[in-house]
Amino acid sequence: MGACGSALMKPCLSETDVRYDANYPKTLVEQDARWEKLTGYFKVNVTSFDPVNGGAGQPGPYIESVPQTHSNPFDGSRTIGFYNHTADGSRLIVNRYYFKPPAPMGFCQIPFEPPAMNAQPGSTCGVNGQVDFAGVYLALSHEHDGTLKVGRATGSYSNSPDGIWDGAGGSMAKLTDDDTFEFTFITPGVVSSVSSFVFFDDDTAALSATHTLMDIKAIVSANTATMVRITEEEFVAGIEESNEAFKVPEPIEAPMTSDEVAKYAGTFPTEEDWCGGLMDDVSCTPSPYVEPDAQMKGGFIAMFVVLGVLLFSVAAFFLHRNAIDKQKKRYKEHFVRGIARNITIADSAGRVDPEQLKKEFDHIDKDKGGTISRDELKVFLKSGKVGEISDKDVDAMWAAIDIDNSGEVDFVEFIAFLGSCGTEFDSISKEQKAMTKEEKIKHASQRLSTRCLVMPPEDEKSTNEKKEAEENA
Repeated sequence: MGACGSALMKPCLSETDVRYDANYPKTLVEQDARWEKLTGYFKVNVTSFDPVNGGAGQPGPYIESVPQTHSNPFDGSRTIGFYNHTADGSRLIVNRYYFKPPAPMGFCQIPFEPPAMNAQPGSTCGVNGQVDFAGVYLALSHEHDGTLKVGRATGSYSNSPDGIWDGAGGSMAKLTDDDTFEFTFITPGVVSSVSSFVFFDDDTAALSATHTLMDIKAIVSANTATMVRITEEEFVAGIEESNEAFKVPEPIEAPMTSDEVAKYAGTFPTEEDWCGGLMDDVSCTPSPYVEPDAQMKGGFIAMFVVLGVLLFSVAAFFLHRNAIDKQKKRYKEHFVRGIARNITIADSAGRVDPEQLKKEFDHIDKDKGGTISRDELKVFLKSGKVGEISDKDVDAMWAAIDIDNSGEVDFVEFIAFLGSCGTEFDSISKEQKAMTKEEKIKHASQRLSTRCLVMPPEDEKSTNEKKEAEENA
């Protein structure tokens, strides 16, 4: 009947719902070219704020069991970041490097009770800074709405000792307008983090981020930043210079993924993670939105139903008509054959001797009442010498021969019915003419035997005897 959207069929769901469009673009930039603005290399100057007391963020003691996103012994008020955002087909790979300068000397002079310390192991407070890596890995979903689903965050974004945070429902990145990108990280009931990037032009943007721990009902960090696009060469050189300027004990290079950061090895998503494990990457997983089988438009369904009923009715009419015609031919032929047992017929009833027809009428009229009853006709038709006839055919013939529906057939009705049997008279007349000599003798003997079986009434017998006596006298 045709595919969806054709003249007879309902529109395809894909015409109003892009999720069902099998040809919808499956790469990030093809779906929405605005994402290209967020990709590339950037230098970021971060200012941290004290979410409790206000003002610039202050360093805090190092405690091994406490994540550094909550407290660290560095000058967090002036962090320098280097961002590498890569659009890889349907995936967005985010690699970020944060350099924190050494803590001010005033902080280093504060005595802390163990296990709190004013520096990380291997570092000297006020001398060494810190660098850490953070990764975010996202993919387009089958929703086709330009939203990226967060599959995994690593490094300092993971807020966990093993450096891995796997995305939960609602963790995503999206465009809120032509210039604003929003990243949301959610672990229901545990953490909520929202970061916004607002571009002033293609190369500069402002960033704001807040990180809230739901279990303690508190914002643990709040940051703003300026972001400027740089070249790849400037990106690599900037990391090298910051390693040296901040006297980082374990300098970091510029890897492309978290797997190349020694302490986060093995945290980059595998292909299985991308393709159905952590994410349902649109490029490598089957879509749950499949165009259903084409459905015919309501008007055409009604039209075809009407046409179907009409065709069925016409077919049924002609089948019924054909059955009636065959029945008529059957009982007429049977009746004429019955008459032909007793008289010689011609090619039509009109050419048969009327006296012969009257004798045949009287032969069928067993009670000599001057009319043929239904039972008398049935006895004649079912005599068996010209074949079998069904009760249905007998009933149909009676309805045809009893023209006035009186329940009796007179000689006029008898002749009128025979007049309608022209075809049957012709065919049976031809059969008789085509008989061989032996067949004619056999047919004549059947007539004689039929007549002999019919005994004349007593009054007719007496009259015949009187005539014979008179002739003999």
